[in-house]
Order: sequence, then C-alpha cells, then structure tokens
Amino acid sequence: MPRDAVVALGHPWRGDDGVALRVLDLLRKDSRLPSSVQLIDAAGSSMAALHALSGRDKVLFIDCATMGEKPGVWRRFHPSDARSLKALPHLSLHEGDLFETLEAAEALDDTAKEVVILGIEPESVEMGSTLSPALENRLGEYVDQVVAEFTRNT
Repeated sequence: MPRDAVVALGHPWRGDDGVALRVLDLLRKDSRLPSSVQLIDAAGSSMAALHALSGRDKVLFIDCATMGEKPGVWRRFHPSDARSLKALPHLSLHEGDLFETLEAAEALDDTAKEVVILGIEPESVEMGSTLSPALENRLGEYVDQVVAEFTRNT
C-alpha cells in the first residue's frame, strides 16, 4: 500500500462542491506526484475517507470549505487548526463530516501520522456539474499545491 494519499471529498453534482474530484482527475494525468502517493476518490463516503487514513504516513484531503474567503481561495491547514462550523450536526453535502471522520480515526487509533486539509472556498453549491469560473480558473493552482505538498523534500 502506498504510504501517502490524496483524498478527494465532495459531491460532483453540487457545483463547486465537486472541485476536489476535478483536481483528482487532473492529478491522475500529472506525472509529478511520487509513486508513494495514492489518489482516492472518497466523494461522499465517510467510510472511504476513514479507510484512507489507515496505516498512512501522510494524507491530504481536498474539499470545498466555507471559510469566509473570496470564492476560489484555498487554505492549507491541519485539523487542529480548524473546526466544523456547521449549524446542525451531520449536515453536509456528502455523507458525514470530515472532522467527525478524523475524530473516529483517532478514537480507533488508526490514523495517518500527518493529516493535511486543502480547503477551497466555494462560490455556489447549487445543483449542477460545472464549477464556477472562480474555481475553474484556479484548478492548475490547486494541482500545483497538491504536488508541492508531496515533492517539497524530494
């Protein structure tokens, strides 16, 4: 099993919430990532995200995240740097909440040594399969950030 993973979360039919899946598609065509990195489409599955953490050195989650930024802005952070601000527990466009999944992995003592989140501010999560121009125009930047995450010290 590869020691690192990039995990895409989101819903492909909810506009900008599908951004991580688009980034994952571009990464599959990019030769810059080391072979030690597995690309995982966890879309809306908390169980797939939980499984992706098991036995890994590093896992990078990509997800649409409302952070109060301009649409398209991305932030890199560790789970300890943020918290879910959902008004209602378990309210998400996909199954479960990433922070709850990370807590479950910790409770099971089966998580990656390092977990990083690349959050991307959405413009719209309305029904539809296209990204807003604010995100579409920055896809290359998101891909470059993911590649840099795994190639900085190589």
